[in-house]
Amino acid sequence: MDRGFPSQAVTVAANQTWHSTGITVDGDLGVTIAYQTGMWQVDDDGVDYDANGNPMYDASSSGAPLPGCTVGGLVGRIGTGHPFWVGDGPTVVPKGESGPLELVINDDLTKDMSANIGSVTVFVYLSNTAPDLSMPLVSDPQQIVPCIPARKLMPLQYLIGTWTNQPLGSSGKGGPDCPFSYNVMPLPQADPSSPLGYFLKNFAYYEELTFTAIHGPVLNRNGNGAQVAYTLFYEQRVYFAGGSNKDALVHAENGSLLLLADQEQPLGPYGNGFSEGLGNQTVAFSVAPTQAFNLAKQMSVPHGNSILALGSYATGTGVPIIPPAAVLPSGDVDSFPYFWKNAATNPNLTYTSNPNQALVDALAIQAPSDFITLAVSSSNGNGAVSNIGFEQKNSNVTAYDFTCWLESFDGGTSFPQLQYTQTITMLLTVRGGRVSFPHVTVNTLTKKSS
Repeated sequence: MDRGFPSQAVTVAANQTWHSTGITVDGDLGVTIAYQTGMWQVDDDGVDYDANGNPMYDASSSGAPLPGCTVGGLVGRIGTGHPFWVGDGPTVVPKGESGPLELVINDDLTKDMSANIGSVTVFVYLSNTAPDLSMPLVSDPQQIVPCIPARKLMPLQYLIGTWTNQPLGSSGKGGPDCPFSYNVMPLPQADPSSPLGYFLKNFAYYEELTFTAIHGPVLNRNGNGAQVAYTLFYEQRVYFAGGSNKDALVHAENGSLLLLADQEQPLGPYGNGFSEGLGNQTVAFSVAPTQAFNLAKQMSVPHGNSILALGSYATGTGVPIIPPAAVLPSGDVDSFPYFWKNAATNPNLTYTSNPNQALVDALAIQAPSDFITLAVSSSNGNGAVSNIGFEQKNSNVTAYDFTCWLESFDGGTSFPQLQYTQTITMLLTVRGGRVSFPHVTVNTLTKKSS
């Protein structure tokens, strides 16, 4: 059931008293107000200012909605309730009150306001609510026979379950509000405000990732051999961890991981020749095939991308060595945005220069005793990336590389920590040319206890 109101821009004139936005606030829902554009003046004083008001003066008149606060700033109220400061924001409206939302300039409202000039426009929208991470994204139907082939899944068996951002050790860091994650995302924009032809949308995020195993193997057969794919399905949801759009869904993905094993080919449909029932007979002179890669990742992203990446796994002891991630574009383009700190576009210069440092920082809190590395790439074997028409023309994904580390703290009995680094290479149209950009995402996740 929909609640609240549609997001909308509201213009408030300086020469009017309380302006009705036409929006009714539900006290149970968060509402945010953010300045967009416009300038105004109090008493035509020759000084233009935005919704933060004139920083040189405070409103001294008792007729102002907020005496003692900056004169000319934007103020709000719900119904006839107590006024609250809005300014440039983004400002969250006080919760617990319900009624019509009104806005006004912080000036003496008892005087003739006709000398005030100008207006400001703000955007009013519902604040995001945090998702419920208590339930898995995928539920697995129970079946005793055949059961999940956990032993034959080998390293993939440790992925089964739900993974989320959780505090690491006693550090207090690692949860949804302070995750060891980072996203480096270049976005093309043909607008005079983006003279380089693109900008960055870098941010920390938290996520929920659930893996389930299908009940049995998937058989590929031809010639005189067969290949078995032991399979995990997964669902992923990613949310902004902070900033103006905190808790909004930023990415969704599903797919499967396959452990590829080789065997002789069963005789007939079910290994019992052409008789009814199951059996263990194989084709005469059957030979198990050989292959370069024993892992496959199939993924689907609702931007219109489908990816097949191949690779392998390896085991190790101690702390894994995590190499730096490459982030800079290649081609005729200025990389200045990567070195410009900006709260909205590039909040963490250290992680922008090397997103994998977030993984290294997490490992400094708790060092694993053992690890399993899973690595796949679309450049291996006959891996591939396929994109819809808009993406092919404007933001074509050309390559995909993914490495994750399953990490143990008890000598390899269990693997409750998952770290990954992923690079999606995109060919973006920038100022009429094509430029290759790495889009890098990294995160440190903990398996939820059953």
